[in-house]
Amino acid sequence: MRSLSARHALLIACLCLASLLSACDSSTPQTTVAANPATTPNTALPPTAQAAQPTPTPEVLAARVNEQGIGMAALDREVARRLETIRSFGNPPPRDLALFRNEVLDTLIEQVLIEQAATIQGIQVSDADLDAEIAAIVEIAGSRENWEAQLKADRLTEADYRANLRAALMTQRMRDIVTAPACKNVEQVRARHILVTDVAKAAAIRDELSNGADFAALAARDSLDVTTNQGGGDLGWFARGQLLQEAIETAAFSLPINDLSAPIQTELGYHILQVLERSTERPVDDEMCYRLTESAFERWIQELISRAKIEKFL
Repeated sequence: MRSLSARHALLIACLCLASLLSACDSSTPQTTVAANPATTPNTALPPTAQAAQPTPTPEVLAARVNEQGIGMAALDREVARRLETIRSFGNPPPRDLALFRNEVLDTLIEQVLIEQAATIQGIQVSDADLDAEIAAIVEIAGSRENWEAQLKADRLTEADYRANLRAALMTQRMRDIVTAPACKNVEQVRARHILVTDVAKAAAIRDELSNGADFAALAARDSLDVTTNQGGGDLGWFARGQLLQEAIETAAFSLPINDLSAPIQTELGYHILQVLERSTERPVDDEMCYRLTESAFERWIQELISRAKIEKFL
């Protein structure tokens, strides 16, 4: 059971969602139902009118995702809803509306892919699940009247809201499956470095270290990294994807323990790096786990996109 604060986050997420379920229409064209001539009295229409049957009008699609259509009307509704949200917060509208429409369509495509994957996994959200979630959200709002007033302000019907909530819960459950291993057996290293301005100085410091000089002392003396130089240049423990300087991270996960790197160039200067410890059993902290989870889910979505058959008609 999620905490009340987590439910509140879900409420905010749902109110920001599009009417995603209605956006992900079947690719089957919508048709106008015609009267059956076999059961319609001959006197109902003149003979010429009886012979004329309404022609099915295919729905105009904005995109098709693995043969599942996203209607242009649904995209238009979502674009309008998001523009209204932007205006309600007093923010200026997007400068490039065509680009904005395309970005909105991309989010709808991602949602279709997530729900398709959830269906394959057998994930279902029952009406009882929705009722339980809405009851908790109503409690947060203070009353059902307050909640309904919020729906009205957001131009959502209760049916829209339930559809959005169902999509959000399916996404959440799929996300839990995808990211479950993200924070387990994570390779982490603890390293230290010395940062200087030029490669010649970096090479000279490396020579000193190779000849037995104390790393912490040289870091305090020469390193330009004011956040670590008085702590011996210690960068602490980190996993892949946590350092801002990719070249340093790449070296840290390839260097043997206690070896000194050659000078590593980054936009900050030149670094001499030394890995002190490496572990796959050390637990990750909450911040690291959040980042790893976010990265894992984003990679999974990009994999879905790369494997999917996606057609855009904008």
